[in-house]
Amino acid sequence: MRSSHGLSVTLLGPDIAHRTMFEAMLAGRAAKVTGLSDSLSLLRSRPRSTGQRIQKLFDQLTHTHDSSFLENTCRHLDENQTDIIIAYWGTGPLADIVAIKRLRPRIKILLEVACFPLALDTLGVKRQHWLMRHAAPSLDGMLYPSAMMRDYFHENVLGARGRHLHELILKICWPRELQVAAERNEQGIDHPNLIFIGRTDLSHPTVHAADDLRPLMAEILENQIELHHGSSPETSDGHPYRRPFQPLEMAALIARMAAHDASLIAYNAAACGRTERLNLTVPDRLATSVAAGIPIAIPSMGYAGPKQYLAEYPAVLEFDSVPDLKRKLEDRQHIQALRQATWQARKLYTAEAQGDLLAQFLESL
Repeated sequence: MRSSHGLSVTLLGPDIAHRTMFEAMLAGRAAKVTGLSDSLSLLRSRPRSTGQRIQKLFDQLTHTHDSSFLENTCRHLDENQTDIIIAYWGTGPLADIVAIKRLRPRIKILLEVACFPLALDTLGVKRQHWLMRHAAPSLDGMLYPSAMMRDYFHENVLGARGRHLHELILKICWPRELQVAAERNEQGIDHPNLIFIGRTDLSHPTVHAADDLRPLMAEILENQIELHHGSSPETSDGHPYRRPFQPLEMAALIARMAAHDASLIAYNAAACGRTERLNLTVPDRLATSVAAGIPIAIPSMGYAGPKQYLAEYPAVLEFDSVPDLKRKLEDRQHIQALRQATWQARKLYTAEAQGDLLAQFLESL
């Protein structure tokens, strides 16, 4: 068996922060790391006919049939002598995984499940459970963001179909270089404030009901807490405590976040029929907030997965209500002490810090 330094790893999924994360984790720990888009990501970036949509739905229930995609994928895997595939981004790559395993059974395939289930209704949750069980025989391992997500898969999703899988709990963390780019203003803003980096473009087709945080935003503004977030027509009301900003690249966003009291991690749970996703998922916005080194403001009820992720983080502001949160933010000396502690804690939450753990796991395969 080769060590991880001799392994060739292909990352299967869209070109997003998770790909960069795995590249940083495996830098110097694998002989080669390459990226490859999954078929669903490619379809999303191109116009689709009705026939292609129907075919993709059929593929999700069986396996990917697109001969051009599969030929290009197998060529990539063969040319790079891929030993292990790490797939990511929810249920998106599952149909590809089943097809690839049929064509290249020697390659070990892992799936990262930072966000699951994606659905917010009972029918959608059941469908995604079925998709995971359907793909499980084609998988060799799972990467979970928390013990809670692992246990959920054991008890509710995979059951006997997952007994053969190797498992690793792996923190979702961005590369160290994004943290270095942030220049800290130790004084910060001198009055209670929050930054929210979740979705505010509520008319976009990919936005779901849980993203509509306007009810909570209204309470925050009424309590005279300065709220910074991405600008959008749906949240442009001119409120004196609202501070919208234009979209930023991640490095610039992290640098901006460093001046704030806390990053708000919350969803509109009242608008959802099922809330497993909100309780289990470690969202990208949380990894970004930790990279910025600022306290995390999160509701006391729910969000167990994110709270497990933050177990080593020294500043989690759990709040029962917006007035409760305001009281915590008004203690300016305490907030400043928390900001200093979180700035130092960033080193525990880097992709590079998780690299040895991932490399050892790959060796075990």
